[in-house]
Amino acid sequence: MNRNLIEKERRSNMRHLFSRLFSLLPPPTTRRSAIPDRLEQATVYINQIRTRLEGLNQRRLQLEEGNRRTSRRTMMSPVINISEYSHVSGMEINLITESELNLSLSEIIRIIQDEGAEVLTLTYSNGSNRNILTIQCEVNL
Repeated sequence: MNRNLIEKERRSNMRHLFSRLFSLLPPPTTRRSAIPDRLEQATVYINQIRTRLEGLNQRRLQLEEGNRRTSRRTMMSPVINISEYSHVSGMEINLITESELNLSLSEIIRIIQDEGAEVLTLTYSNGSNRNILTIQCEVNL
């Protein structure tokens, strides 16, 4: 193959990769930005997401520790499982409790929103002496 054609394909591939990366970033503040500036924005954005994720993981561990402490006082402590899904800022929360424990869905949603997340879907079921709540949400940075 001709060197010019190889270079043209390489540049086209790089443009495509940059386009995919930039599509994951928040909209730029200026109309046109140079690629090095956009790459710097991507680095900053990724670090912000990483910091936020570490904070959420610490908060989850604190909540799990709090659940372990309160489980000594109750028959069955609620089981909570928080996992990431689909992309960096999405998560799913699964909460299982005894049916005698009344859930205040509005309070749970308020707590999630106070922690900086937006509830996308919520599924609730009650059966076999258990409440099962599944919440999918997106973290707002």
